[in-house]
Amino acid sequence: MALIEKTIEPASVSLGYVILYVADVSASLCFYTEAFGLPRRFFHVDGKKAYGEVETGATRLAFASLNQATEHLKQEVTAASLDKAPLAVEIALVTKNLPAIYAKAVKAGATVVSEPEVKPWGQTVAYLRDNSGHLVELCTPVG
Repeated sequence: MALIEKTIEPASVSLGYVILYVADVSASLCFYTEAFGLPRRFFHVDGKKAYGEVETGATRLAFASLNQATEHLKQEVTAASLDKAPLAVEIALVTKNLPAIYAKAVKAGATVVSEPEVKPWGQTVAYLRDNSGHLVELCTPVG
């Protein structure tokens, strides 16, 4: 039996943004701007629904209200919370200046999960939780 490969052109699909559902979009935008220095790109409020984005390079990090999630998905979502174990997903923010960004994030209110540690492959990695309880990996570039 011959294996037929289908390939996708590299430029035909790209990761445009990641959305974190949060109780307070404005507070999340402020936190990520203060903690990580990510500039605000967009913010829109429509009643109890809100959506906003910060710049992170080629891919944007977005925040949408829990009300918006329920409306779009037609079901409830599990919200992150600092009072519960983190959700089984993380966002990774890559920086060459990990010690300074880590300190800035902690000063802005990030909750420390693990302090910066050099991994066996040479990358330095730290874990934090944001103001909504989402898990954030801070790391140096690989290689």
